[in-house]
Formats: sequence, C-alpha cells, structure tokens
Amino acid sequence: MVHGVLALLGLGITGYLSWAELAGGSPTCVIGGGCATVQSSDYAEIAGISLSYLGFVTYAFMLISAFLPGFPGRLLGIITSVGGLLFSLWLLFAEIFLIKAICPWCVASLVVMVLAFVVAVLRIWKAGDLGPDDAVPPGRAARAGAAKG
Repeated sequence: MVHGVLALLGLGITGYLSWAELAGGSPTCVIGGGCATVQSSDYAEIAGISLSYLGFVTYAFMLISAFLPGFPGRLLGIITSVGGLLFSLWLLFAEIFLIKAICPWCVASLVVMVLAFVVAVLRIWKAGDLGPDDAVPPGRAARAGAAKG
C-alpha cells in the first residue's frame, strides 16, 4: 500500500517534469532557480531520452510492484527502488558538483526513492526473503515456538 502511494507521488513529480519538457518550457521552480539549469544540462538525458521520462517509467514499474503479489512484486519493488535510488544519488552528485544547480523536483524525487527503498526492504524483510531458507522472520518465531509447546 505504502509502496503504491510513493509510486504515485513519484509519477506525479516525473509526470510534471515530463509535461513541462514536452510543453517546451521549464518546470516551475518554487525554491531556488536551478530547475531550468538542470533540465537544460548535458546530464538531463541519456542516449537522447529525458531523465524525467526514465523516472516516470521507473515509478510506473514501482506502482506495478506494489500490486504484484508475492515474491515477484517484492523483487520488482526492490530492483526499481535500488536502481532509482542509485540513479537519483548520481543525479544529486551531478547537480551539486557538475551542474552547480539544484532542482527541488529532483530532490523531491530522491526523497521519494529513499522512502521507496526503505519500504521495499521492509517488504522483503517481513516476508522473510532476506535470510537463509531455514530462517524464521521476526514475530513468526514466537508463534512457531508457542504452536510446538
């Protein structure tokens, strides 16, 4: 549920950035003024594809993972959040040290990715996917012991 809400927030952010680019303008930068600088930088696209479009696709996969049951959903969630987080951290580095401008929309997306990563890890941990096959997830050990005794 939480993963889906975060994915929707990310879709909103990247959807707005994509719309602004498609409209031929710059996103409104309510804090600071680095949005246009970041958007027009050499780091704003990969192989001719805008990072806002790639972010939108990433958040779309994250939304799918929120509704995909079982291990496949958890796996897709962790893959998209790890990839998105690493890429967002790279973009923050580029903004600070290479572009020398900060886009609050990009930072907001980074915050959403951090939260999505935490939620994805918690989903996997609670399901017991992180330990060896014979490991019992926390909370289940007490119930398993009580059932045997």
